[in-house]
Amino acid sequence: MGIGGKAKLANLADVARMAQVSLTTASRFLNDPAKLRPATRDRVAEAVASLDFVPSMTARALALSRSHTIGAILPTFDHALFAREMSVAAGTFADAGYALITSSGDYEPAQEFDLVRTMLGRGVDGLLLVGLDRDPAIYELLKRKGVPHVSMWSIDPAVARPQVGVDHVAAAIDVARHVLSLGHRRIAVVEFPTSHNDRARARLAGFRAALKAAGRPLDPAAVIETSPSHDAGAAALRRLMDRPDPPTAILCGGDVFAIGILLEAPRLGVSVPGDLSVTGFDDQPVSALLHPRLTTVDMAVAATGHAAARHLVDRIDGRPTWMAVVSPHRLLVRDSTGPAR
Repeated sequence: MGIGGKAKLANLADVARMAQVSLTTASRFLNDPAKLRPATRDRVAEAVASLDFVPSMTARALALSRSHTIGAILPTFDHALFAREMSVAAGTFADAGYALITSSGDYEPAQEFDLVRTMLGRGVDGLLLVGLDRDPAIYELLKRKGVPHVSMWSIDPAVARPQVGVDHVAAAIDVARHVLSLGHRRIAVVEFPTSHNDRARARLAGFRAALKAAGRPLDPAAVIETSPSHDAGAAALRRLMDRPDPPTAILCGGDVFAIGILLEAPRLGVSVPGDLSVTGFDDQPVSALLHPRLTTVDMAVAATGHAAARHLVDRIDGRPTWMAVVSPHRLLVRDSTGPAR
């Protein structure tokens, strides 16, 4: 027994002794088992199982100069889409022999910088980041340390950094054009706070561009920036419907706002889509189950998560990589939008 009554953990020397092989052969079983003869490989595997041997990742990382872990820093854990994307990325990393560890910066630039330093201190081989809008010191630190990274969700061809995601400007233009095609002219927007959020700024720019091109510039007073929640969507609807000229359509920067609006509308006696058309952005699974079903944008979450993970694995393994990949978005027209009265 070890300290505190705990059983002593087996080490690699114990495995080699039980399998009657050299320490080098036991190590090779962990790092490149295909090079061992089948009989030898089976003997070592039996010893590993019998001893409940768990290799030391710290020692292995020192030996290989690689930890086989990837870090991901998300803005928040409250957004279901981040969870879906990380699930796909984690599977892709696992297939390549990497483990994924995640943390959240809570939309705070200073907190994100601290988390990057913590991840580097843990020896991650690469980093997944969300968006391109961050302290330049983070990029300088990653460059000095030689740690590859890729930014997800945002696409900006003017920025020469590895990035993968949907073109939020183009997707927002598609949403606005759809609403305009239904005859809506009094249009409002409910969006995430745009400070420190390049995705929100891109969507707002897309909404504005489409409306301006149609000769219907977006009224600044009809734009509400608020924290993402169902209650915030409901509050935004109450505020907008109290205007002397209430909107006939509301474009939301996320399904979370639109869901709150759809739940609040009947309490205000507002019919959707009869009196008001509502659009979301990101196609949360519940969006197709609502009544009415929500018109929204498919953000290609799975494709983005997989492409981001493959990029990092290829970078770490020294294979050629791309600078930017645009995931294809889709406008999903459902029941929450209809002709303006």
